Amino acid sequence: MSGRWDAVVVGGGPAGLAAAFWLARYRRRTLVLDDDQPRNQAAWAVHGFPGLDDPRPQELRRRLTEQATTAGARIERRRAVRIDGEKDGFRVEDGAGGVAEARRVVLAYGRTDRVPEIPGLRDLYGTSVYHCPDCDGPSVVNCRVGVLGHDRPAARLALYLLTWAKRTFLLTNGREPDLEPAALDVLERHDVDIRTERVVRLEGHDGALRRVRLDDGTLALESLFFHWGSEPSAQLASATGCECEPTGDIRVDASSLETTVPGIYAAGDIVGRPYLASSAAADGIRAALALHRSLLPPEFEL
Repeated sequence: MSGRWDAVVVGGGPAGLAAAFWLARYRRRTLVLDDDQPRNQAAWAVHGFPGLDDPRPQELRRRLTEQATTAGARIERRRAVRIDGEKDGFRVEDGAGGVAEARRVVLAYGRTDRVPEIPGLRDLYGTSVYHCPDCDGPSVVNCRVGVLGHDRPAARLALYLLTWAKRTFLLTNGREPDLEPAALDVLERHDVDIRTERVVRLEGHDGALRRVRLDDGTLALESLFFHWGSEPSAQLASATGCECEPTGDIRVDASSLETTVPGIYAAGDIVGRPYLASSAAADGIRAALALHRSLLPPEFEL
């Protein structure tokens, strides 16, 4: 980490690696710090990435890493824990006491999903239990699909999944639905069954969900979605002085993706929806272009 870098990228997912690749193409001395805890590590594949046919998350990261390092970026498996300084003079510290000096910083450390603690769920998470309908909805065509939740967002998800699913079920896990009569009418019209029993456990085989065991019986399902929210995987943005939304999303300039702290950029899931690998990579490229231009010498101005 020693020496002075044009850019330090915090996070080695699609956003961070795409930024590093493009910065290296611009011949910018670039360092990536990544703690190797990707958000999508449980998923069996990355869906909808243009030009690639459902690669495993590890394979996509391998390809992006190879591109970035071949172009000249350096990648270190370290967790950034502190950023201080200012534009043209940032200091990025890792958890082992290492310090990297950087003219610019790109925050791309992503988000962490809140996963329900229901027996059997984690064994199926990423193969037949999902949190992202846009990523995994096409995997449940003509299936019986459950949605874990009791409120309006869960009800909307159950309806949204009818884009693909044969039928959806709203599982409130022992809670009464927090829905207005009009919302209940919409669910009934679209044959979304509401089950208020407590979910005891999920049962399946080889990653495939077979049934949900309730406290008074079972319900045959082929897939389950939940939407319990997520949170930033680190608090570096707020600790550095970057303004954030109540959701934790970092506020950025719409065109450059520069944060409210000059010289610090942000890309990927931590700047808001959609939470997709393809859009995260696009964000990383946009941040890299703006960052490179910010480093051009004043005499280039006409």
